[in-house]
Amino acid sequence: MDRLGANRISKPVGWFLLYVMPVAAALGFFLFLSQLSILLSPRGAAIASYVRTLSPLANLGLPGINPYIPIVDGWIALIVAMVIHEGAHGIVARSLGLPVKASGLLFFLFLPIGAFVDVDENALKVAKASYSARVLAGGAGINLVFGVICLIILVAIVGAFSPAASGAGIINVGTGTPAGNAGVKPGDIITQVNGVGITDLNSVLGPNTTLKAGQFVNLTVYRNGNLLQLTKVQLACCDIIENLQTKQNISYPYIGVAQITKSDLTTTVSKYVTPLDNPWQYVCIPTIPVCQARVPFSDSLGVFYSSPLGSAAVPLANLMYWFFFLNFNLAIFNALPIYPLDGGQAFAVGVKALGRGKLTETTLMRITGIATVAVITMLFGVIAGPYLYSIF
Repeated sequence: MDRLGANRISKPVGWFLLYVMPVAAALGFFLFLSQLSILLSPRGAAIASYVRTLSPLANLGLPGINPYIPIVDGWIALIVAMVIHEGAHGIVARSLGLPVKASGLLFFLFLPIGAFVDVDENALKVAKASYSARVLAGGAGINLVFGVICLIILVAIVGAFSPAASGAGIINVGTGTPAGNAGVKPGDIITQVNGVGITDLNSVLGPNTTLKAGQFVNLTVYRNGNLLQLTKVQLACCDIIENLQTKQNISYPYIGVAQITKSDLTTTVSKYVTPLDNPWQYVCIPTIPVCQARVPFSDSLGVFYSSPLGSAAVPLANLMYWFFFLNFNLAIFNALPIYPLDGGQAFAVGVKALGRGKLTETTLMRITGIATVAVITMLFGVIAGPYLYSIF
C-alpha cells in the first residue's frame, strides 16, 4: 500500500473514485426504487408470488448460504471484491499521508472469508473533508469500476458464442417419451431428422408435418463434439393445438422434448451483448430457474454454444459474471448513506463540509441517522415487500 500510494497516479485515482461513489449510490437507489415501483404496480402480485418461491436466503450475498451463488466462483469473487475494496481504502489513505494501523486477510480454518484495512480513525476525523471522503469512497468506487470491467469482459466472451451445431437444442426430455426411450438427453442438439437438416423441430413435427404417429424416424444428434445416429424412433400421438383461423384442433406427432431453436440460440446471445438495449438482463442471475433460458452461459444453455476459447468459455463467463455481480452489489450497498458503512460516513463528512463548521456533532449525527433510517426502511420494503403481499 505504501508503494502504490506513493505512485503519482494514486491521487488522481482517489479523486476519480470519489466521483464514482455517488454514481454507485445513485444506481443503488434506482434499482431499489425500481423494485418497489414494480411491487406496487398491477403486476406486483405476480412478481411477489414468484419471489416467494425463492429462498429468503437469496437476499444474502454469501456463497454457501445463498443457494443461488455457486460456492467456488462465489467465494473467489467475494474474496477478490473484499480485498480490492479494503486495499483501495489503504492505498488512497497512504497516498494522502494518512496512517494505516493494520491490514490483512480473515480466515475461517484455512479458508479466506474477508479482508480488512484499519485506517487510523482519529487521523480521518481531523483530516480535510476531501481527504477523508476520498479514503471512504475508495472501496465502493473501486468495486464499481472493477465490476464494470468484468461486465465488459463478460460481454466480449459471450459475444464470441455461436451455436455448437446447426440444429434444435434439447432442453428437456420427457420420461417414457419416444426421445427419452431412444436415448436423447438434455444438452443434445438434433441436427437431422431422416437425413434432412433442421434448425427447429417444428419444421418437421409441427402442424404442417407429413409424418404420422406410429411412424419411425432416424435422428442425427450432436453430443459433446460427436454426431450420433439414433434409429427407429417411433413417433407418438399427439400434440394438439387450436387453429386460430378455423377454431379447429389440429393434432400432430411428437417425440417428447422441449427445444430451443438455432435462431433462438443466436438471438439470446445477441440480446445479452447489447447492454444499452436491456440493462435489466444483467440483474437476471443465471442460477435462478426463470433466468436459465435467458443467459447464454447458464447451466441450461451453455452446453449449446461453442467459442474460440473452447471449453474454458462457459466457466470463464460464469466467473466474470460473479466478479461483476458481487462487486457491483458490494459497491452500491456500501455507497448508500447507511451509517457506519462507508457511504454513511462519507455522507456525514459531506454534510459536515456543507455546514461549514456551523453544525454541532449532535445535529450531524441526527441528520446522518435520519438518512440511515430512511434508506434501511427502503431496503426493508424491497426485501419484505413480496412477503407482505401474502399477508395483506
